[in-house]
Amino acid sequence: MTTTSPRLRDADPSRRRGLRALAPRHLALTRLAGRRLVQIPLVLLVVSVLVFWLVQVVPGDPGRNALGPYATATQVAAWNAEHGLDGSIVERYVHWLGGFVTGDWGVSLIYAQPASELILGRLGNSLLLGLYAFVIVVPVAIALGAVQAYREGRRTDRFITVVLMSLSAVPEFVIGIVFLIVFAVWLGWVPVSSAADATSADPLLHLRAMTLPAITLALGYLAVLVRMVRTGTLETLTSQYHRTAVLKGLTPSQVVRSHVARNALIPTISLLGIYLGTLLGGSAIVESLFGYPGLGALLVTATQKKDIVLLEAGVMITGVVSLLALLLTDVVFALVDPRIRFDAKE
Repeated sequence: MTTTSPRLRDADPSRRRGLRALAPRHLALTRLAGRRLVQIPLVLLVVSVLVFWLVQVVPGDPGRNALGPYATATQVAAWNAEHGLDGSIVERYVHWLGGFVTGDWGVSLIYAQPASELILGRLGNSLLLGLYAFVIVVPVAIALGAVQAYREGRRTDRFITVVLMSLSAVPEFVIGIVFLIVFAVWLGWVPVSSAADATSADPLLHLRAMTLPAITLALGYLAVLVRMVRTGTLETLTSQYHRTAVLKGLTPSQVVRSHVARNALIPTISLLGIYLGTLLGGSAIVESLFGYPGLGALLVTATQKKDIVLLEAGVMITGVVSLLALLLTDVVFALVDPRIRFDAKE
């Protein structure tokens, strides 16, 4: 025989049913997050093998790059042996993976600094840049997508579609170059390179350094996000529950807030998760173009200089952040959409 607490017994029956349904859902959500956390190390193990192998086939000799063209072959071989770059590829992989897992990411071959300090410092800059771009693109995409849906087939809808298609056809680095010419060279509002402002202790200067790169990144994802919001909004506007809400006498603002907005955003959340996961790798060109000291620009330099220590650790950290972003997307998606159910086999 089960007993019910006085507080729950005296509550409204509908509330009791809601509380009973809420607990199993939270437990299922916890199990989902736990399974994803178990899968992440397995995925990262596969990623580590691919990363290590791909870095080994990058053209160039690390010792030759570090010592210069006038170093003898003996000196280059001694330098590679000193930094653990000789031996079989399996031995090097096991040594590198063990160090990475324990937090010993090695010393950068070109900066002569611990790779962990360089990567984590640049990672913070890239995350700030990505957050800034995220804050810019999401509200704009939601607003434009909703306007297109409500004005479907009209001039406003067609005009926004043409503009967004034109933007999506232009590469990010071209947009960035135009921004630099207009705002840095012609108007002089921002410096040509963001490096000085991004390393300043003044938050306003750092914000100024991120503005043009963030807008450039946001424009690269805007067209796809707007399209997703537009599609989701149109599906909601033609649904049965939307017509029921209108017939019940709800005001347009209540319908949008309670029904349209939430349901239209559901298909967009998965795309936002992919956007967050690919942001660090996708921002490399933009960071290099604007001179922004982020992780992407650091990896570009590491590739050019054959700094395999930085390259391996940096790509692995990018993979970790991407997988965590996808995990966060799964959790948010499940919280937003109450129709999702989890079972023990999932």
